[in-house]
Amino acid sequence: MSRAIDPDTAAKLKSYNLKPVYEEVVQALSLPTEGLLEIEILKEFHFPEGHNVLKDGHAIAVSKLGLVQAFLVAKSRLEWWRMERFLRSDDEMFDVTFVILLFDPEHLTAANTRKVIVQEQLETDKMDPRKILEREKRAVDSLLTSRLHRHTKSPVLWSHRRWVISQYATYHLPVDVLGDIKSAVCVAGERHPRNYYAWCHARFLVNNDTINNNIDRGKLLEVVETWCALNHTDISGWSFLSFLLDFNKDVPEAQAQNSGVIANVLGRVDALRLSNESVWVFLRTLAGAGAMTDEAYAWFREIQKGLLETETTPAEGKAVLRKAVEWCETYRGRN
Repeated sequence: MSRAIDPDTAAKLKSYNLKPVYEEVVQALSLPTEGLLEIEILKEFHFPEGHNVLKDGHAIAVSKLGLVQAFLVAKSRLEWWRMERFLRSDDEMFDVTFVILLFDPEHLTAANTRKVIVQEQLETDKMDPRKILEREKRAVDSLLTSRLHRHTKSPVLWSHRRWVISQYATYHLPVDVLGDIKSAVCVAGERHPRNYYAWCHARFLVNNDTINNNIDRGKLLEVVETWCALNHTDISGWSFLSFLLDFNKDVPEAQAQNSGVIANVLGRVDALRLSNESVWVFLRTLAGAGAMTDEAYAWFREIQKGLLETETTPAEGKAVLRKAVEWCETYRGRN
């Protein structure tokens, strides 16, 4: 959502009592005990007169005007909290900062305020650390996975999620890495294609030995391979799959797992006659690095040749294929 306010919206802001709107928005955005919110921001004509929120279970729609009004109240309360902290409860500040981040996912002060409150709650020993962190993770994941274009690729929100995960390690709590990649990274990757920040977070989850407790490599490969098959033009997903194929590749079952993934991808490319750059950069890199067996490489070259000779392959696709051939001829013999 653009933060630009048109003249009509600016005029309406001056004629509304903002506090009731803020309370309506906050009440609707109350976090569930399980699952995530799915939030959308819509134009005012979608809403009945006098209302700024539509709600169906965990699905929430907020009017753009209502969100701007709620943001103005939340921003004022955050400023008061920074001067006189005792005037606001932790729960109220969680509401305040959530509204601010919904309006502006790059609002670093709001994200840092949540960190301060969470850290203080963790240090009091009066609450279960798991419950504190699970609540915060549900909050940030609701923003990262909703249909909010700027939020799904927000460096501030992904950095905040990384901080939350680091607190799990500090308090020796396990993290469901596979579940996090499925429910947060993959969803955010669909909401915003080529989502660099999301897939970097996936690498962080996999590489972090303090939280990576006996992750099932085979299941993780299956999840990511399936995602790539459904989003085969997304280079970020293929890049992460390449990373996974190299991750723990020396464990006994890794070679068979890797061969299975490569065979599945080659079969799909062959069947669908894919010639887009993303999938072929993935395949050529594996081929050039010697990650394919001789049998798989022979199939790879056969598919290349067939697509180059096929009249229906677009010109840009043939250019990609020729570069892939050149790459393999240059680098495969060096490994």
